[in-house]
Amino acid sequence: MIFAVLLFAGAGFASAAPYHCPPPSSAATVACTFASIGGTTTYVVSVSASASGSAQAGAGIALFVTVDGQQCNNDYGVKVPIVDPNTSVTVEGGCTFDVPSTRVVNLIATAQSQNASPISISLTATSIAFVPDVILTVFTTGYGSVTSSDARIDCGFDCYESYSPNSTVRLFANPIQGWLFSHWSGGCSGTSISCLVTMDKAKSVTANFSFASTPPVVEFHNSILDHYFITADPLEATAVDNGSAGPGWSRTGLTFNPGGDVPVCRFYGSIAPGPNSHFYTAFPAECYTLQQLAIQTPASQPKWNFEGIAFGTTEPLNGGCAPGLVPVYRAYNDGAARGTESNHRFSTSLSAINEVVARGWKSEGVVMCALP
Repeated sequence: MIFAVLLFAGAGFASAAPYHCPPPSSAATVACTFASIGGTTTYVVSVSASASGSAQAGAGIALFVTVDGQQCNNDYGVKVPIVDPNTSVTVEGGCTFDVPSTRVVNLIATAQSQNASPISISLTATSIAFVPDVILTVFTTGYGSVTSSDARIDCGFDCYESYSPNSTVRLFANPIQGWLFSHWSGGCSGTSISCLVTMDKAKSVTANFSFASTPPVVEFHNSILDHYFITADPLEATAVDNGSAGPGWSRTGLTFNPGGDVPVCRFYGSIAPGPNSHFYTAFPAECYTLQQLAIQTPASQPKWNFEGIAFGTTEPLNGGCAPGLVPVYRAYNDGAARGTESNHRFSTSLSAINEVVARGWKSEGVVMCALP
């Protein structure tokens, strides 16, 4: 005779009821759930089954406990003999298993008797440990995407996922037409199109893409708005040349060469309520703060909206650049104080920065370092 209790995974760590199993039905089956939100929970399950019957040869009871189809209890299937038909015999089994946040875990406990009738089966479960998930954040510089072999990462759309501690994630870099994959930085290194990340802690990985001809960052000026704009995308630059950004835009003739492991975050306000302008930063804290402010600011109010990674650069150190690199200066038109839309100018030309400062702009120093 078979008496089965079927458990389909359960409750979170440190909850008042670590698992929930309704009373057995007439078919002697109990359905439960074990699950773990935000991390991996270690559970200990104790199962006991009792039976009684005749003292015929071979009478006994055995316990089978599996987790996701794998044997779990130590005395799996070992028969406990029944030698006295007037008493019951109890068989017990313990099982310890992990429940990750990414899936449910199935546990099946079966009491099998011979020449006897199972009279009861019970279980208890306790959560004894919880290890929170760690976060994998993916960035890109240039134009391309990053996917993962488990299909959870698809960056640009989904660049942020949580993983069980010490799990591994294989990432693939996918450049768009006209661009080349350059190298990994951050939690991955090397120039192979794929990399394997071991999630022993929270990590960020950047896939760096470069244009086949390594395009410079091109500066434009709008004579109507007195605004400046830069782009490292030759297709976008051509579109601006052709009037896609509206009237008044022309190239200033100034450029600088991108390159480096630090992603430059690109932001845009809006035509309304504004600011109708772009902003760039290579400082991770500034990039993060502006993204959080955009989330908290109502759509009816001006704010900087994150557009993506514009290009790669090197972050300045102590207000300057390492030998062999070229400082990129930033000036601000002080639009908030002057009652106009905010705009910034980024240039390796100090004379160009000084020219707008002479017209009332504010110099904000060195904000990134370009290649020569």
